[in-house]
Amino acid sequence: MKYYLLLMLILYSVHGNAQVIKDTLFLINGSKIVGKIKKIKLGVITFDPDDANDITVQLKKLQTLAAVSKIFRIESIGHKVYFGKIIPGTTTGYATFLSDLDTSTLSIEQISLLYPFRNQFLQRFSGDMQAGFDFTKSSGLARLNYDCQLRYTAKRVEVIFATSGIYSITDSSFSRDREDISIKNNYYFNPTWFGTLLVKYQRNLELGLFRRFQEGVGGGNKFITSEHIYAWTRGGLVLNQEKNSENTSSGTLVELFGQLEFNFFRFTKPELSFNIAETIYYSLSQKGRIRNDAQLNLSWEIVKNLDVTLNFYSNYDNQPPSENSRKFDLGIVMGVAYTFN
Repeated sequence: MKYYLLLMLILYSVHGNAQVIKDTLFLINGSKIVGKIKKIKLGVITFDPDDANDITVQLKKLQTLAAVSKIFRIESIGHKVYFGKIIPGTTTGYATFLSDLDTSTLSIEQISLLYPFRNQFLQRFSGDMQAGFDFTKSSGLARLNYDCQLRYTAKRVEVIFATSGIYSITDSSFSRDREDISIKNNYYFNPTWFGTLLVKYQRNLELGLFRRFQEGVGGGNKFITSEHIYAWTRGGLVLNQEKNSENTSSGTLVELFGQLEFNFFRFTKPELSFNIAETIYYSLSQKGRIRNDAQLNLSWEIVKNLDVTLNFYSNYDNQPPSENSRKFDLGIVMGVAYTFN
C-alpha cells in the first residue's frame, strides 16, 4: 500500500498539478495559497504561507486543499482517525485522503483536528507556560503564581504533565499556599474511549492540607468533538495519602472519582479559548466525605503564541484534613501565557 500511496502522489503531480508539491489552500474565491499547514482545529486552519506571516482561514471558505509535505494525523467530527496525506478533491468542499491502508474522500468541514504526525520523539511535545505577579506596598505582600502544561502525543498514547502554584511573599516570610503537580497517561483504545493512569501531588493551606499524594486508574470517553467544542468525561478509583497542617498523617484513603471537562475554542480574531473542569471525589474510607475540585480558564491571544489568561479555581472538602480549617477555597489568578508546539 505504500507503493500505492506513492503512485497516487506521482499521478496527481503529472496530471496538470505539478506545481502543487507543497501544502496548498484552494479558496472558494479562486485564490491559491502555497506554504505549510500547521494545524486544523475545530473549524479553522492555521497556515504558514511562503511569503507572509501565519494566517487562519475558516474551513467553509476552502474549495479543497493539499496536505502533502508530511504525514498528518486527522481526526473527524465522526470520531474517525487517519494517518496519511491529502490531495485536492474534484468536488467543492472535499479532498482525497491517502494512507497505507486505503483511499477515501473527506468533507473538509468534517475535519475536527489535523496536525503533522512527528516521528521524532522530541517533536511530539507541545505545551504552554504562564506566570503572574502582584504586589501592594501598603500591606508589603507579594503574590506569585505560575501554571505549566507539557503534552506528549503519539498514535495511541497521550501523556500530560501539569504543574501550578501560588505563593505569598513578605519581607520576612515565604509561604507555599497552593501547589498542584500531576502526570496523566491516556491510552486510546479507539478515537473516543481511553484508559488512564495518574499520579498527583497537592498542597492547599487554606483547607489545612500540607500535602496529598494521589495514585489512580480509570477510563473515559471523548463524547463531543464539534466545530468549537471538545468535551470528555472520566471516572475511576484513586488512593490518597494525606498529611494535614498539624503534621498528622491519614494513612491510605480510597476514593471514587468522576470528572467532566469542556473546552471551547474560537480561532477567528480575537482568538479565545475557554475551559471548565469539574472533578468530584467520594470517599470509600471515610463515611460521608465528598470533595470537589473545579477550574475555569479563559485565554485571549494578544500576539502570536502569547495570551492573557484569567483563571478561577475552587476546592471544597466537607471533611478537611485539619478540623479547624475551612471547607472551601476560592481564587482568581491573572497571568500571561506562552504557547509552544
